[in-house]
Amino acid sequence: MNNFLHENLFAIILFLLMIILLLIGLIGVVIIKLLLNPKSQTNSSAPAVKEEAPLIIPTVETAKKLRKLADETVVEKFFCENHPDTPSVGACLICEDVFCEKCLIEHDSLYFCKEHFRVFANNKWKQITDVKTTPNTPDDGLFIYHFKRHIWRDNETPSFVLTHYKINIEEDFIESFIQLNVIEKDADRLSDEIEKYKAR
Repeated sequence: MNNFLHENLFAIILFLLMIILLLIGLIGVVIIKLLLNPKSQTNSSAPAVKEEAPLIIPTVETAKKLRKLADETVVEKFFCENHPDTPSVGACLICEDVFCEKCLIEHDSLYFCKEHFRVFANNKWKQITDVKTTPNTPDDGLFIYHFKRHIWRDNETPSFVLTHYKINIEEDFIESFIQLNVIEKDADRLSDEIEKYKAR
């Protein structure tokens, strides 16, 4: 045993020196990290100061967009407007309320509640938009739906949106054409209004 220690003494000392140097290096790294950590520099007896988020003051334009978004929020309903215990099967094209099968009237694949079917049947209608959307421009016609809800909510002006689809064979996608239909006597006024609404 003594002979083994004597022959390998140099290797054992070298091994121990390497372990000591490794421990000194680890202690040095820990000390440096503690010194560089900004939290360690604060006085431990001082109360912690909570950082507050910077105050963001919205621009007038941002405020208008937020107000517009809040006004246009659509609440999804699942039960008939007239029969709260009966599930709805569809929505009236004019008022957009949902109704059960008994309360909806179908005419040429268009659906109306009983009250607004009379409005539809007793008036002449004129199409005032024909906006094309594609898979690359799906939001181009959204302003039409928002405008329709706006004129109904604010003035109860009846209108309805129809969407026609066309297959673009050359480019292999479906185009949609969004058409707002209004009562003929209101067409000129609403055509001007929708242009101003779109520009907002």
